[in-house]
Amino acid sequence: MEYISLTSSRNWNSIFIALGLNLALIWFLIIRIEPVLQERLSTIEIVVLFFYPLFIFYLRNDWAVRKWVPYVVVLTIFILITDPILHESSHVLGLYAIGSKPIDFQLIPKFWNGEFQHGGWVRSDYIAGWRGPIPGLAPYIKDILLLTAGWFIFKRRKINNVFMAGFVYVFFCLSPAFDIINNYSIKLIGNVEGNDFHGAALGWGEFCANSIGTLFSIYALSSIIWVLIIYKNFPNDSSANS
Repeated sequence: MEYISLTSSRNWNSIFIALGLNLALIWFLIIRIEPVLQERLSTIEIVVLFFYPLFIFYLRNDWAVRKWVPYVVVLTIFILITDPILHESSHVLGLYAIGSKPIDFQLIPKFWNGEFQHGGWVRSDYIAGWRGPIPGLAPYIKDILLLTAGWFIFKRRKINNVFMAGFVYVFFCLSPAFDIINNYSIKLIGNVEGNDFHGAALGWGEFCANSIGTLFSIYALSSIIWVLIIYKNFPNDSSANS
């Protein structure tokens, strides 16, 4: 049997110190690669809201390290491909929901053309009135629905398969949480033009946009932490580690 025991608080202290030092190192290393603050912030949030919780999730359970480490890579690639598609598709559905439609859209970056810095996008005609911000906030409504579904799934506490447990945590918790918190934090650091929450502020006012962003972010972060608290010591059958 090969797994890491985390019953000792000393082990947890060592892990969190290492994570903190790695995070500081990453921040300074990417200054030259991504000089724009919002891009550095997004990179840090990928580490904090995706990699760290996923590693802690697996470490709090009894799956063999050799089994779950490859799945971290697989799940990362999966999210890099599917997250932009789900995000931009939600914008498109939001437009149709209010009786409009997109002029043009791109669901994922054109990796094959060397495009990595910018994700997908959706273009539409200007929408006046209270309906205007709805398509922009549609991805975050989708995120809340996924987070709620993840809460119900994990409440059952019956996922013993190492890949499926990680997949559910990533797809229903980590990915939507990152989507919400990253986009709202970018709005907070400078009301970046084109940001979805900035668009909501223009249409509904700062108070309304910030209230939505804050409540959604708290819900997302709470979901990540809640799963880490309640989901531990799996699988139930210790022989699955061998």
